[in-house]
Amino acid sequence: MKPVFSNTFNVTHNKTKSEVALTFTHVYTEHNFSMQSGQLTDVSAQVCDDVASVLLTREGTVALAKLLYKMVSGWGVDLD
Repeated sequence: MKPVFSNTFNVTHNKTKSEVALTFTHVYTEHNFSMQSGQLTDVSAQVCDDVASVLLTREGTVALAKLLYKMVSGWGVDLD
């Protein structure tokens, strides 16, 4: 089942094309239980399911940066 929310993201920058890609991912631990020699064993593994990807142009990246700066400044956080 594809997740409906993201708990992590990645930013990738392509300098030659002035593009920025934001990839949103849901990371969780999957548990598989099995019986071995009369004991219950938990075999767990980290799973990463892609939720969405957004490709921004240079102008879109600048607009997003300005918006985020304004929001964080409104929270009273000094980024300098």
